Amino acid sequence: MPDSKEKSSRKAVNDQKKAGVKKQTAAPRQSKARAFPIVGIGGSAGAFTAFEKFFKHMPNDSGMAFIIVMHLDPNHKGHITEVIQTYTSMPVIQAGDGMKVEADTVYIIPPNADMGMHNRKLLLLTPAQVHGHRQPIDYFLQSLAEDQWNKAVGIIFSGMGSDGETGIRMIKEKLGMAMVQDPETAQYNSMPLASIGTNLVDYVLAPEEMPIKLIQYINHPILADEATEQARNDIQNGNAIQKILMLLRSHTGHDFGLYKKSTITRRIDRRVAYHQLPDYLTYVNFMRENPPEIDLLFNELLIGVTKFFRDAFAYQSLKDKLYHLLKNKKVDDPIRVWVAGCSTGEEAYSVAMLLMECVQDLHLKKLPKIQIFATDLDTEAIEHARAGLYHDNIVSDVSDERIKQFFVKKDNRFSVKKELREMIVFAQHNLIKDAPFTRLDLLCCRNVMIYLTSELQRKIIPVFHYSLNLQGILFMGPAETIGGFTDMFAAIDPKWKLFERKEGGFNTGKMIDFPFNVSRLANNALKNDDNEKLTGKKAMADTFNKILLENFTPASVLVNEKGDILYINGKTSRYLELPTGEANMNIHKMAREELRYVFGNIIHQAAIQKGGVTVTDIKLKEDKEIRILNLKAEFLDEPGMFGLILLIFEDRGLLTKPKRKITKGEAAINTQAEELEKQLVYTKQQLHSTIEQMETSLEELKSTNEELQSTNEELQSTNEESLTTKEEMQSLNEELMTINAQYQAKAEELTLMNNDMKNLLDSTEIGTIFLDNNMEILRFTPQVRKLFNLIPSDVGRPISHIVSNLDYPAIESEIKEVVDKLVTKEVESKAKNGEWYNVRIMPYRTLDNFISGAVITFTPITPYKLIQFRLVELQKYSAGVVKAMEEPALQLDKDMKVMTVNNHYLQLFGVKEEDITGKLFADIVHNQWETKKLDDLIRQCLIKEASASVPLTTGSDAEQQFKIHSQPFIDDESKETLMVMVIISKVK
Repeated sequence: MPDSKEKSSRKAVNDQKKAGVKKQTAAPRQSKARAFPIVGIGGSAGAFTAFEKFFKHMPNDSGMAFIIVMHLDPNHKGHITEVIQTYTSMPVIQAGDGMKVEADTVYIIPPNADMGMHNRKLLLLTPAQVHGHRQPIDYFLQSLAEDQWNKAVGIIFSGMGSDGETGIRMIKEKLGMAMVQDPETAQYNSMPLASIGTNLVDYVLAPEEMPIKLIQYINHPILADEATEQARNDIQNGNAIQKILMLLRSHTGHDFGLYKKSTITRRIDRRVAYHQLPDYLTYVNFMRENPPEIDLLFNELLIGVTKFFRDAFAYQSLKDKLYHLLKNKKVDDPIRVWVAGCSTGEEAYSVAMLLMECVQDLHLKKLPKIQIFATDLDTEAIEHARAGLYHDNIVSDVSDERIKQFFVKKDNRFSVKKELREMIVFAQHNLIKDAPFTRLDLLCCRNVMIYLTSELQRKIIPVFHYSLNLQGILFMGPAETIGGFTDMFAAIDPKWKLFERKEGGFNTGKMIDFPFNVSRLANNALKNDDNEKLTGKKAMADTFNKILLENFTPASVLVNEKGDILYINGKTSRYLELPTGEANMNIHKMAREELRYVFGNIIHQAAIQKGGVTVTDIKLKEDKEIRILNLKAEFLDEPGMFGLILLIFEDRGLLTKPKRKITKGEAAINTQAEELEKQLVYTKQQLHSTIEQMETSLEELKSTNEELQSTNEELQSTNEESLTTKEEMQSLNEELMTINAQYQAKAEELTLMNNDMKNLLDSTEIGTIFLDNNMEILRFTPQVRKLFNLIPSDVGRPISHIVSNLDYPAIESEIKEVVDKLVTKEVESKAKNGEWYNVRIMPYRTLDNFISGAVITFTPITPYKLIQFRLVELQKYSAGVVKAMEEPALQLDKDMKVMTVNNHYLQLFGVKEEDITGKLFADIVHNQWETKKLDDLIRQCLIKEASASVPLTTGSDAEQQFKIHSQPFIDDESKETLMVMVIISKVK
């Protein structure tokens, strides 16, 4: 039974549900048709405690389904279902193949199976990977994300390894929500830390705190599917989106106005729901008051989810095309590749691996130079890609052969080998504003265009065409396309979106406004989105207008001044016909012989008069009959159509024959006269029009000639400047080549020094941590992991956030004192495993003698401490022996100083213990005993047993003869003298 704390927590969750958005009063079972959230929960070692705390605080009517995926032994025969059932009153079922997922139910993956989801049905599969390489949590979460999109929730609990990290990435890409157990509360924190390292997790909480946050998030009105358009408009507050984009642009320097509005609003919706804010306007104020939130939204918009060889069959198809590309390359030509939107680098490294495999398979005599440029807008993702360090869960995407050939195992991660890393240059790059890379053989831009407006996509495709060499390959994502640019690219694999650059097809005019005018395109994109909303409302009116145009309006053609046809309405086959030869949509080429001169004249007159012009009684021959036609030209001055001319054909029917009988001679004369008169009128008009056109053309030619002369002079000047610039560029290129060679030599030297330093640190077994002035970790050696729970992603975190295994609570204050006062601290400290270390804290000095943090070294001294403890025990034992002796005796340390003296000695010489303890034995002999006859004994007593007889004056002032006997105690292993015992006895 849950305790009182659990009951109060569950009551809080129920209260939250009541305070949220109004729901249907029917039970969840009655709303199966409606989509509901599905929560995928991943856990491994130590996760049962987390399951218990989570489900005991989760109401049984939350309206969500829960699917647990665990690392189970293939032969596991436990009773997990029964155990989980004790934590919740919801039904707990072992998943079956084809089982439909229902709300308020818990499903558990069976042993020895991979599980996926399609149309909200669970599908069981035989594991594809061998035991030990399986990533069942990643597999299911990816499938859940693809099937449920924004209704998917991923939760990662305690476990070893990094399973679930890729799944969390996919959940976030599809607008889902991610929660991870706080590593401080996890029995094994490897899986939670791996997911947190993606920087995509929404909540990091203890398991018992997750249910209320999950319900608050899911029930926020902004995420409700049934929300009306009016409700969404109220939440989005008019111009709030523009204000958010303005804050992003001013804070980050990047304008997201060219992104699809739907993409932006969905990401903003998630942040509003995360903070439980009522609307966008409140979120704008929240962003202004909390600038870090702007960075978080920026990262949310830049979610670049990828993995090695994503869409494996697409990469196999690409590899087949690369063979053909490499065979046709000249020997000295480099292979140039651009991976745009590379995110954390997996795609770039995948392409690099393919190229290396192709080069190896072709057995080329001379290996070509491979240059890969990988770019992204996200600086953090670029830094991750440059490091080339990935979790061990990549084994599910990268074959064993490639792992062995291209990676090196470091702890629980894989590091890209040097030869693969050096092929790629990673850089921050804005696809919209920055200049593109050119002379490319391969351009990969996958899953980037889907986030951009269609207008911007139409601008970018010509840029890609410009960047690629002839027959260069464009590799796009499965949901992307080149649109209507089939004149620029030919599809070589339509399924996997592989395109080959065609010869020609490039229009320089399409590059004129690069970099693209962000504000103009953004406004157009937003207007287009708004117009799309009105489409449905105008459907009836559009249909009605279409019927009128097709059936009740005269045939008409829309042309420009040159006669290029822009639009045709109605049937125009009586007046226009397609010419033979090359296709040409110009009205002067398509006009029938009788209309050709009429069209030229009427278009010219309409353009000059900027009004309407009409020509009547135009005769067209149709076999043996004549058709009468009126032609009207209207100059358009409406916005968006200014300067265009509308030609309207008015068909007056066939020419009727006269009823009165006339002689053949009269008919012939009349007809001939009429024709001659019309031809004369038309010829005069045509001549007048031709003269005007010639005069206008002459003036234009004069002006053009002057402009060409001026342009020619400018081009000559530009040519001279270009020649000068070319020489400068050649000189600069030579300098750059020299500098590059120097940098390469320095890089090789640095690599050798790093290797020497690594081997030196490894051989000394001294752990070292480098800190900056803010006590944040800069670097550390592997030996330190015995004392601090450090992983590579901890670089940049304060040392105070790292759990220490040393019994040294004052280490933080000691580090601050070292940095502030420039002193060195040294202390011996014991670890929790019983080992001893000498901890030395020193200021970190640069070559310029600047203090830039601190260096902490941890030297193992356990053997030394054991000897020290043995020595202390031996000293205590020998001191007890000295005290118990019946004769005067002294105990000396290895420096010949008095450690212990017994009462018989004190009484014999009449001295106090504090007057003799700590003094050199030689001083006692020379000053108190006043004799130099024991000098030989003093020299030998540290080496061997020695004796001597001397007269001494005692406390009673009587001189007596005494025998002095010294016995050294020597360590058998180190041959070092530990202490000396001196016994004084009377000579009888």
